This record gives sequence, C-alpha cells and structure tokens, in this order.
Amino acid sequence: MFDALLMPHDGTTITANITPVLTTRVSGSAVIDLGETPAKGLSAVMMVGADLAETSDTLQVTIQECATLTGTFVEVGHFPLLTKGTGMPGTYVCRFHVEERYVRALIVVSDSDAGGDFTVASVYILLTPYAFKVV
Repeated sequence: MFDALLMPHDGTTITANITPVLTTRVSGSAVIDLGETPAKGLSAVMMVGADLAETSDTLQVTIQECATLTGTFVEVGHFPLLTKGTGMPGTYVCRFHVEERYVRALIVVSDSDAGGDFTVASVYILLTPYAFKVV
C-alpha cells in the first residue's frame, strides 16, 4: 500500500505548472519531508487516470530533492514526456537515489494553443521503496 504522507501529488486536476514549495498541499502537491530516513533508493509511481485534453499538450513530471525546504532543488529522476494518446491512462515508475531530506514532483505542462485550457485529471504521484510489490 502507499502512504498518504509520501504522496507528492494527490490526484487534483492539473491545469498549470506546479512547483511545490511547502510541506502542506497547494493545488494538490506538496514537498515531502523524508526526515532521517535510511532509505536511499526510492521509486516514484505516477498513475495517470485520464488522457490529456488536446493533441499537442504535454505533461512532464520531474522528481527533485533538496537538503532544505527553501534551498535549490535538483533533479534526481523524471517520467517520460507525455502527450495525448501516448500511454494514458497509464502507470509509470521512476527509480531514483535520494541523498537529501526533501523531495518534490515538479509538474510542467505545455498548452499547445496557449488557450489556457490545459487539463489532465486523476494524476497521482506516490513515493515508495517497494514499487513492484504494489504496482
């Protein structure tokens, strides 16, 4: 099972870029405080429950880490770039090595027609050391 405290994004519909900066949820996303965990290898599991709204829209999710909540986050892994009709709905796993205390999922979208109508629903991003036991 997944732990609700290890959920960088909780399924809230994504309509714009999301850059979490707090450990409390904003737009469905939060920075995860791993504390003093001995775990170094983790998996991020992204479950996408619906396709993108338009053909040329894109969704890119990058896993980042940082020693402090207010520091500079650096990439430790990423999911494939998703476009309409490319494996959605679907489940993706990103294995990464973590050295720092804070982890977040940086969500970047591209609205191809710049109409402000980008949307993708039911996206869950979860952290686990045991991805293949639960997927």
